[in-house]
Amino acid sequence: MHSHLNGRRAHLALPAAALLLLAGCAHPENYRWSDQAPPQFVGTPRPPTDSAFNVWDTPAVSVYSFPTATPTTPDITLRDLSDRGQAALIQAMTAAGADPTGIRDALLKAPKPKTEATEDAVNVEGAYKRTLVANVTKGWNAVPGERLVWTWIDVQPVNFAFEGYTVIATDNQLLNIEQITNATTASANASLGKTGSETTATTTAGTPVSKVLTDVAGSTAGVGGTLSNTYTTTASINQQYVKLGADIVPGELRIFRESERNLDVAGNTLIALTLKLAPTKWRGVGMETSLRVSKQTLAKPDGSLNDPADVTFELMQNQAPPRCALQAIVILHYQTRRPRDGRSYVEGEQTVTYARASTVPAVVDVVPADEVRKPAWRVYAKASPKIALHASGPFETDLPIDFASYEQARNFVIWLMRMGPKVLGKNEPVIGKTGLRLTSGISDQPLFTGDYFVKRVEDPANLATGCAGMRTRALPVAPALPAPTPEKK
Repeated sequence: MHSHLNGRRAHLALPAAALLLLAGCAHPENYRWSDQAPPQFVGTPRPPTDSAFNVWDTPAVSVYSFPTATPTTPDITLRDLSDRGQAALIQAMTAAGADPTGIRDALLKAPKPKTEATEDAVNVEGAYKRTLVANVTKGWNAVPGERLVWTWIDVQPVNFAFEGYTVIATDNQLLNIEQITNATTASANASLGKTGSETTATTTAGTPVSKVLTDVAGSTAGVGGTLSNTYTTTASINQQYVKLGADIVPGELRIFRESERNLDVAGNTLIALTLKLAPTKWRGVGMETSLRVSKQTLAKPDGSLNDPADVTFELMQNQAPPRCALQAIVILHYQTRRPRDGRSYVEGEQTVTYARASTVPAVVDVVPADEVRKPAWRVYAKASPKIALHASGPFETDLPIDFASYEQARNFVIWLMRMGPKVLGKNEPVIGKTGLRLTSGISDQPLFTGDYFVKRVEDPANLATGCAGMRTRALPVAPALPAPTPEKK
C-alpha cells in the first residue's frame, strides 16, 4: 500500500516539473547564452602598431570628405530648336550657300559664342563642393549588448569656413516598444419571482375508522436573464528619437544622433556642403595670382601650326591658394550604455551602467593638400630656369602662365620652338586676336632664344611654415564629465 502511494505521488510530480521547465524556456530567444555557459573574456586586444588610427579601445570619430560629383548636362545643339526654328536656320544656311554636309554638322555641334577680352575677369580658387563623412566607431572594450546612446560630433574649421550648405532636415524616428491589448468582459445573471407550497388541512374521523385529509396548495412564478458585454482596448507604446540632426554655421558644425533600445548610433553620417577658404585666418601665406590657360588652338585641322596671329590662346586671371590642407578640430561627445550582465537581449531585464565621455580634441585634414590647389605646369627657358614665361593682357597684367596639364604646356613649347624668329628674341610678341603679349618675366628683357622646358609649379621653401601659420586656433580642452553612474533599467 505504501509503495502504491509513492508511485502515485511520483506520477503526479512529473507534470509539475514539466510545467516549470516549460515556463523557464518560454522565450529562449531572449537570451544570448545559457546560465551554465556564460562567455569568458580573456585578454585585451591591442591595436596594430602601424595603424593610422590612434584610438581603438574606446569610441572614436573620423572626419574626412570627398568631392561631390556634379551631374553633367549635355550641350544644347541646334536640334533643340523647334521645328520652325530648324527650318528657318536650314533655309538661311542654304541661301548662304551651305551644302548638306555643312548643315548637318551645324545641327550636331553645340553653338559657342565668340570670345572677347573681358575686363578684370578673375577666377578665384578656394571653393570646394565636398561630401563630409563623419564615422563613429565603438571601441574594442565594448561588451555584448553595449551600445552608444547618443553622440555629438563637433567640427570647428581652422583655416576655412562652411558656405553654401543645406541644413539637414531632422530625422525623427518612432520605435514600437510594446503592443498592449486589454479585453474586459462584464456579465450579469438575474431571476425574479416566487416559489411556494403549504399544507392547508388535516382531518381525523375517529375510532375505529380513521380518515386523514390533506390539502396542499402551491404556486411558482419568475423571470430570469443574462447580460454580457466585452470591451477591448489596444495601445501601442512608441518612443520617438532623433536619428539625425545637425546645426551648422560658417564657423562650426555639430551633428547629433540618438538611439533607442537595441539600437546604436555607430556608423557613417554624410553631409553635402561647400567649403570656402578663409584667408583672414592665415599668417605668412597668401593667394598667388597667375594667368591660367582655358583654351589654346595651336594647329590647323590638317596638322600644320598656326602663325602667332592666328592661334587661339585664351587666358583667365586666376588666384590659387597655397597647397595647404584644410583642417578642422574634431571632438566626439558620447554616452554609452553597458550591461553588467548581457545574457538577456531584453533591455528591461538588464542591470546597466551609463557613462558619458569626450574624445581628445584632434586636428584632422578635411581636404588633403593635393586637392586644395589645382596642379599647374609652367614653361621655363634654359637660359633662365627660375623665371617662368609670362603674358601681358590687353589691360597690362603681366603674370606667369599656368597650364592645366603637362601635355598642354609641352604642346605650347613645341609651337614656340617651331615659330623661331617670329616669336623668340622679340620684346613682347603679340599672339592671337585678343592682343595677348608674351614676355620673359624680366622687365625689358625679350624672349630668350634657345630651348624651353616644362616643370610643375613648385611649392615655396617655407610652405610648411606658412601652412602652420594658417592654424591660428588653439585646441580646446575636452570638458570633464561626470563619472559613470550605475542605473537599473
